[in-house]
This record gives sequence, structure tokens and C-alpha cells, in this order.
Amino acid sequence: MSDCRTSVRRQATGDRLPRRDWLKAAAITCLGARAAAAAPVDWRAKAKQNLRLGVDARLYAELPLEEAAARIRDDGFHCVLSNYTFADIRFNPLAPDWEAAAKIVGCFERNGIEVAAVFGYINPIDPVPERRQQGDARLETLLTNWKRLGCRNVSTETGTFNPKSPWLGAPENETEEGYVQCRTALEKWAKVAEKAGAVLSLEAYWRNVINSIDRADRLLREVGSPALKLVMDPNNYFRKEDLPKMQPMLEEMFRRLGGHVAVAHAKDVKPADEGTELPASGKGVLDYPLFLRLLAQLDRPMDLILEHLTLDDVPRARDFVLAQFDKI
Repeated sequence: MSDCRTSVRRQATGDRLPRRDWLKAAAITCLGARAAAAAPVDWRAKAKQNLRLGVDARLYAELPLEEAAARIRDDGFHCVLSNYTFADIRFNPLAPDWEAAAKIVGCFERNGIEVAAVFGYINPIDPVPERRQQGDARLETLLTNWKRLGCRNVSTETGTFNPKSPWLGAPENETEEGYVQCRTALEKWAKVAEKAGAVLSLEAYWRNVINSIDRADRLLREVGSPALKLVMDPNNYFRKEDLPKMQPMLEEMFRRLGGHVAVAHAKDVKPADEGTELPASGKGVLDYPLFLRLLAQLDRPMDLILEHLTLDDVPRARDFVLAQFDKI
């Protein structure tokens, strides 16, 4: 109250207000300030304002480019995660055809579609040397030529030492030595991205080396590169035993990692015999209203990409996610 009165007093002194008028002005000013301070933020409105719905363009890969872009637009999406592959044209990072890339980017632009993230998913610590070398060559092309691809954000996984699949765990993933090897590889790519003016966004997963909030937080702090960001997909952090404590985990996730998010993914999670399954949005147990609220509380524009669904399931998944905005 004293600050409000001081401000009004200064104004009153200059204007020579009578004391009664000064007290009235002071009361009105202070009440107004308190009301403004106490006014709740409409996070539902913030979410609708800042979150832009997109889709994994690989769903449309069997369609010709022009038809795919029109379908993405007509399905109500404004952005895509793109690997630049369609029935009649394809960009291969291992044998770059920049004319093909330009045609794809141009077609997206004509249809009002932005590339929110480039599909750069590789296993950066692949234990099979030939595969790792191919992955390295692919990621370097995408990071260093991002301007030709219409997007500076290139997304990848964090890797596993499992030789059979990039989505399966391995004992080495849990070790300190495994973490250090992974950090070394990702630090190298963060430097490549930084030099190129690109962003490398990492998608953590509980079966990979960066498999928890703690490890994601540690990696970001230890690498310390402005080019290293995160894909926010909370479903990937939940082990089966974590699902009953979803709310506090979501809140901790955003508290510790939210400032580093470059793009978000929309799918779901549910318990399974082998841990968890990651189905399309609306087919699991993710607390979507809380997830969207936490995204809104980042208070900046954010692309939210639907994935893990089939083409015929797009309308249902899209409408499910849109309906959750009204539950925030």
C-alpha cells in the first residue's frame, strides 16, 4: 500500500490535489493494482493462442506430394515433422537432391504448412559401426543444410547400445560409462548444430541412455550448448511403475526441462506387459489437460505434433487433442 500511496502522493504534489481527493485516488490506485496482481491467467486461452497443432508427415508418405500437402492442410494442421518422403518425390540425406528438397519445401509453403522439425532420428551411439557411420552422415547433412530444408530444428533420439533396435534397452544404457559415451556423441552434434545455426532437439526415452528427467537435466547442464534442446514428449519418460504418480512427474518434468523445449509431441501412454505402450492420443492414460496446461505455462509459441497413429485415425486423434484444450 505504501508504494501505491507514494506514487499517488508524487502525482498529487505536482497537481496540488486536496487531501480528501488524494486519499480517494490512492485507494483506487492500490485496489486496481491488487486486482491486476490477483487476476488469474487464463491458461486455456494461452494454450489456444500459443500451441499450434501439427502432424508427423510420414503418415502421408504414400500420397503424391501435392495431394499430401493439401490433405495435411485440409486435416487442419499448420506444421509437420518431416522426413521429406512422398510417393512421387523423396529427399535422401545420404544422396542429397536439393532440387527435390526445394520442391517439397515450396509445396508446403504454398499450402500454409511450416516444417516444425526435421526427422533426423538416428542412434548416435549405435554399436554397429556401419549403421552409426550412416546415421552420422545423415545427421550432418540435415544440420549443416537446414536452410535448404526450411527448418533449423532437427530432432533425434538419444541412443541405445542395443544392436537390434534403437527402441530397445541395454544394460550399458544404465551405466555411467554408457552415459558418458552418449554425452560425448551428443556434445559433438551440438557443436555441429551451433556452428551451423541449427538446433538439435533430443527425444528422451526410458529405454535409451537419456532415460529420465535426471539424465536429461544433467545432459543439458553438462553440454551447456544453446543449440541443444529437447522434444517434449512426457509419455517417453514414464515407466510402468511411474504411471500412478503421473501428475507430480509431469510437473517436475516441466519445472526442470521446460525452458529447453523446442517442439512437443502428442501421443499417449498405457501400461503393458513389457513396460509401456505408446499409442495414439486418446488411447492411453496421459493426463492431457495437465500436459497442455504445462505447455501453455511455458508462455511461448510451441508446435505440438501428433504421431503414432494411422492415416484413417487422424480425425479422431486430432479432435481428441483439440477437445482437451477446453478441459485445461
